[in-house]
Amino acid sequence: MSLKKVIIVPDVYDRSTWSEAEVEDVLAYIYQQFDVWPENAKIYHNQIAESCDVTPNHPKRINAQIEHIQTLEGTFYVVIEPAEPISLAMWVFYAIVAATTAYSLYTVLTMPKPQAPVAGSSNNELAQRSNQARLNGRIPDIFGRVRSYPDLIAQPYTYFDDATGKEIEYCLMVIGRGYYQIKDCRDGTTEVSGIDGVSVSIYDPGVSIVNGIPTYQVGEAFTEPPLSVIKSSAINGQTLQYPNDQKIESSLIYFQYPNLIKTSGSTIDFTTLFTTNDIVAIYNARYGVLDVMLSGEIMVTSSGSVIIESTTNIANENTFKGLLLTGALVDISTTSGDPPETTVTKRDLSGQYVISGITKTAISGGFHYEIVLSNPNTVNSNWKYVNDDYTLTSGALLNKNTQGINLDGSYTIATITADTITLAPPSSVNNEWDKLSTLPNQNTTGQDVLVRLDGSTDKWVGWFNIAKNDATGLFYNLVYPQGLYWQSRSGRQDAHPSRIKIEYQQIDNNNVPFGAIYSNEFYIFDRKLTQFGKSVTVDFPFTGSFRFRVARLTNDDSNARADVKIKDVFGFSISDKDIYNNVTVLRSRTVATDGALSIKERKLNCLVNRKLPLDGTGPLQVTRSAGQALINLALDQYIGRRTSAEVDIAQINAEIAKVNAYFGSDLMSEFNYTIDDDNLSFEEIAGMVASSAFCEPYRFGSLTRLKFEQPQENAVLLFNHRNKVPLTEKRSYTFGVQKDYDGVELEYTSDVDDARVKYIIPEDITPKNPLKITTTGIRNEAQAKVRAWREWNKLRYKYMSCEVEVLDESELLIRNDRILVANNTVVDTQDGEIESVDGLIVKTSQPCTFETGHDYYIYLQMSDATVDMVPCTAGVDKYHVVLSRPPVQPLVVTADRYVKTLYTLVRADQAEVQAFMLEELTPQTQMTNTLKASNYDARFYERDHDFI
Repeated sequence: MSLKKVIIVPDVYDRSTWSEAEVEDVLAYIYQQFDVWPENAKIYHNQIAESCDVTPNHPKRINAQIEHIQTLEGTFYVVIEPAEPISLAMWVFYAIVAATTAYSLYTVLTMPKPQAPVAGSSNNELAQRSNQARLNGRIPDIFGRVRSYPDLIAQPYTYFDDATGKEIEYCLMVIGRGYYQIKDCRDGTTEVSGIDGVSVSIYDPGVSIVNGIPTYQVGEAFTEPPLSVIKSSAINGQTLQYPNDQKIESSLIYFQYPNLIKTSGSTIDFTTLFTTNDIVAIYNARYGVLDVMLSGEIMVTSSGSVIIESTTNIANENTFKGLLLTGALVDISTTSGDPPETTVTKRDLSGQYVISGITKTAISGGFHYEIVLSNPNTVNSNWKYVNDDYTLTSGALLNKNTQGINLDGSYTIATITADTITLAPPSSVNNEWDKLSTLPNQNTTGQDVLVRLDGSTDKWVGWFNIAKNDATGLFYNLVYPQGLYWQSRSGRQDAHPSRIKIEYQQIDNNNVPFGAIYSNEFYIFDRKLTQFGKSVTVDFPFTGSFRFRVARLTNDDSNARADVKIKDVFGFSISDKDIYNNVTVLRSRTVATDGALSIKERKLNCLVNRKLPLDGTGPLQVTRSAGQALINLALDQYIGRRTSAEVDIAQINAEIAKVNAYFGSDLMSEFNYTIDDDNLSFEEIAGMVASSAFCEPYRFGSLTRLKFEQPQENAVLLFNHRNKVPLTEKRSYTFGVQKDYDGVELEYTSDVDDARVKYIIPEDITPKNPLKITTTGIRNEAQAKVRAWREWNKLRYKYMSCEVEVLDESELLIRNDRILVANNTVVDTQDGEIESVDGLIVKTSQPCTFETGHDYYIYLQMSDATVDMVPCTAGVDKYHVVLSRPPVQPLVVTADRYVKTLYTLVRADQAEVQAFMLEELTPQTQMTNTLKASNYDARFYERDHDFI
């Protein structure tokens, strides 16, 4: 039957109020749209014009008018316009006085309104899992405490539980390398312990994910290996189309034993509708006693009986030989163990059963029916668990009446003439055909039944390929968005069948199919009034990649609510990997409960704290220390690849202890970060770790070490004209803040709620051009604020920079070291080397000038990479200086040494002018380096202790 367009026009002058739909039955659709027929509504065919008015309005010809509407094709307009009112009572009167036909207006306006075929909301489906699979990405290395969002290491898959019908999702994820302390596991922002139906188990490295003991568990344990699956990307919720196309519906069609469909009217010619070998689907061919739906309290017993108390009085109850139970879920209690423990398990007793006898007893307010089933275990094995009497809620339909005949089904046409269709033996499909032999003349003539005949052809979705060389089977998920039931014209809602067929065939590596085409059919007969899902598993007779296609086999009429969508198709194999070494693995199972469905951003996460071997080789301990992170990174066989002889563990620990002692808290030496970038080198990672603890990493020989940046009273090296390359020194001065920055905006992660927090300096204004810093590894406020203030103070107090090429002793320097650089860009600098020592009198290589009324310091470069600042006075001449105290180490003055002790003479009130902080050191020649530095100022660190 072709579809017809119906346009509802509440206001003919305002098109925004119009709505349209394509339907099979115009009047049935119109009825569904109006609780009460509008008094001023008219129906127009193809055009809104008086000549196109087809509204049924004649009391004696109303049914003929209705039948005329049913034969029309095209577009129908239902226009609500000002007109003489036609009351609902008048419509009913017209229908009553008119002769009853196949479709009366009374039926349209007064029959119980069928439930509208509204598709289920997507709110009833689990939202997509937001955790990502980082294919070929680096396995996360987590240090300190962070909120981890585990990565998928296998395709998530879902299926619908047979017993409950709820969707269940399974995931396998990895948190990261190594061991972790796990806390506060959430899905989105909701703790998983508060979500009904969610199970999470987290396993340490080397622990079986099937039978091992998890280090963290919420919900039920996992005892089965996960599936390895590949999901078909071609399946996206396609609706499986009806295989039937309506050909004819008439009360002139009747049936003749043993296999004939005949017509008593000359207006029907079967040869124009069907051909030999076509599939014909028969509907509403029901005669005699029909099925009876029982409602009320239902009890099942361990003896295989079903007891129902109902107000329905059934005559000749023992003529019913079948009972259909739908949605028959029962909680079975089992007691075992010592001491005894009772467990409750939900079992589904749904099925089509054979009745051996029914006993009816009249009771107050109704009737008591005891229905004895014949071998119910052979229909549904869950009956073996029924160990007592249990009450349940279920649909119960008495059918298979010996005095009724139901010829509905799909059959093959053997031969055909204008008035007769001969079927291939139909009793092999539906043995009800054999009952025709008991009727007068062995046919159904004389019984006024509106029979429908449809043509039927398979409408496939597919073929589609799934490339999985180890696939041992497939499973697919079906969704019935409107439920599954058949609604009679009287409003009764009965169980309805649905049959789905899938075909599959093996393919080679070039996607070329070979071998046999296999098929599998899924059948359900149920009465469900709301959305539900079903999963079907198919085991292969082969192993390998395959192609598949899916089709709907059930022929349905317009009264059936049986739309079905193919939601997912997965190829699967049972995973043989249950142990993951050196990584922490997470398994999750999520049942589509109300709590789980309410979470729309489903991203599983947990608060983790890394456990590291103490000093790289000791026992595991939960730590947030940047020092321990650096030690373990350096010793890691995949990252630092150092041996313990190449990592100065004692020095690193001592330097971290300096950090903690200086700030008075170990918060300032934390490193909390996830390293997941596979392009980072160890040197870059080491810099990130050290920076979070206000340190710099460096190499001392072959040893990896740390140096803490803190206020420095003395310089490390001294540079004057003796260890500079002549004419290479450049100095520049700035006025105001560099690059016109008017503040600092530093972003870090809060340790309280894992939010990204921006700390802005100055705190009382909003800067327009701040220096923006995104930190790594910082998760506490004190650490972030100290770092921000150090950066801001350096912007404010740096005013002079120096660039000069210096000799190779400069390679002893580390970034942020304090150094002394004599200003050799002017002629009056006083620097050189010590020629000789006589007690506290030193002889200099250059003349020294002492101004009257000023104190002086002489800076002496020591051999241990330090600078000694000694007060001094003028000697006997310009080449001699008298020290006020002995230097901290002997001065190097012998001629056989590579370099003698260097000095710089500075007036006391200008001592800080020559103090610099190293920013960059780059090789220039084989013996020299280019040094870049800016002025040192103790005010860089003035806020260091304000936030602890």
